[in-house]
Amino acid sequence: QTALSPSPTTTPKPNSCTSKMQATPQVSAAVQHMEPTLNALEAERIVDDLKPFGVKEIGSKQWMKQHENMEKLNAQAQYSIMTQSDEFVVEGLIDHEKVDVLIHELLALEVWKEKVFPEIIEELAATHGVKAYFILYHEALLVGLLEKAMFHARACSGGGDMLMELADYCYRRLVFLATIDPDELQDGVASKEDLDISAAETLSRQKKTIDFGVSITCLTLVRFLTEHSSSVPLTVLTRLLDEQDILFVLVPLLETPPWRRKNKGKIEKFSEGRWQVVAPGDVARLSKTEAQVWLALCNLLCDPTCRSKYKWDERKKANVARISKFVNEVLVDQLPVLVDLRRTLDQLQIMDPPDVSSSSFIIQQVPQVREGLLKSAGDWKAVAREVISSPSFVASEEEKRQELERLCAVYSSNNFEQFMDDPKCAACGKMAQKRCSRCKTEWYCGRECQVKSWKTHKPLCDLMMSAQAPAQ
Repeated sequence: QTALSPSPTTTPKPNSCTSKMQATPQVSAAVQHMEPTLNALEAERIVDDLKPFGVKEIGSKQWMKQHENMEKLNAQAQYSIMTQSDEFVVEGLIDHEKVDVLIHELLALEVWKEKVFPEIIEELAATHGVKAYFILYHEALLVGLLEKAMFHARACSGGGDMLMELADYCYRRLVFLATIDPDELQDGVASKEDLDISAAETLSRQKKTIDFGVSITCLTLVRFLTEHSSSVPLTVLTRLLDEQDILFVLVPLLETPPWRRKNKGKIEKFSEGRWQVVAPGDVARLSKTEAQVWLALCNLLCDPTCRSKYKWDERKKANVARISKFVNEVLVDQLPVLVDLRRTLDQLQIMDPPDVSSSSFIIQQVPQVREGLLKSAGDWKAVAREVISSPSFVASEEEKRQELERLCAVYSSNNFEQFMDDPKCAACGKMAQKRCSRCKTEWYCGRECQVKSWKTHKPLCDLMMSAQAPAQ
């Protein structure tokens, strides 16, 4: 699930970069007919039970149960945003101080993917392909919940020192964006080459696609961290502007945008969780992804609190000046708040960069959670062997079926389909009206494409049917 820009039930602090962006959209008739996933009491119980897990516990029965519950919370939070109703999921996460838990889980999963996953990918793909995908997808689920929560300044003010860990995480994700080739990413449509790749390679490609979507969402998280500059701890801004110098990552992303590519002669932009074809006349139109970058830049360069933390020099001034060529009338017409950014850029060109007063005595706080997780195991190969040999991954066929049955109950529910776009054919990408009569999860435009995709779809179809068998 990819979060849309949330429509607030409580308005955050106005500033020059956000006050003009708070127009409340009308609720469509289709949205009005949606049904909630949870009620307030159910959501509060689930939120209260959220807890942090260690790296070795990822994939365990208790961890998978929390994954299912988080998916329900995410679906309900999305429903609340789309229907402009009470955001009790987000309020619960803030009131019960569970934003820290989400960030801890994000860091633990990042370490698992970095240290454990490469060691056991072959075995996971061969025996637990579906479960492995859900584990990888859990990162997207976590950043989706954080995106919805961080829209509210209260989440930032209550995040404490863990927000510094989140700032570091976002920085690593943006560096990943700067190095990825968007042409290598899957778009959900199977190609002839996909029929011949191994299960491990398929899982590796799925990981890269998920990583890309997560990194795009981190652009929004950076925007919120800088937008609520008066609410976040000062160490967060210092980390973003001094230690990381996030501007040296954001500016190159504008010059070589990874969310834009040319596919089969057509220009595509990644927005709202998927690649979308852009008509030639709409290339200059801002996508939501691009808007997040510009709003983050506006916050960093125009907000007095952020500017006071940035230690300017000629090199940094030259870096920021590189975005001047993009700030034209077409851009400002779409995001009027960028008038302030254009004025700031003009001032930087004709004057010396502002000086930031420095102190002779500086106490610097450093993130410790990720470092602690990395040091929790001396030999990661041994940890990987321990994980793949644990009861969670050496389950009987009956236990596997029960686990898949629970996942099917969550992901195959009608409540999740109501958030999805119009289905597209898994083989050719065209609009689809029919789907697999067995598992009901794969869509096709016709029988020809269904037959062509059967070889790749059959393993997943068999697993889904095996999991649904008890319920039938």
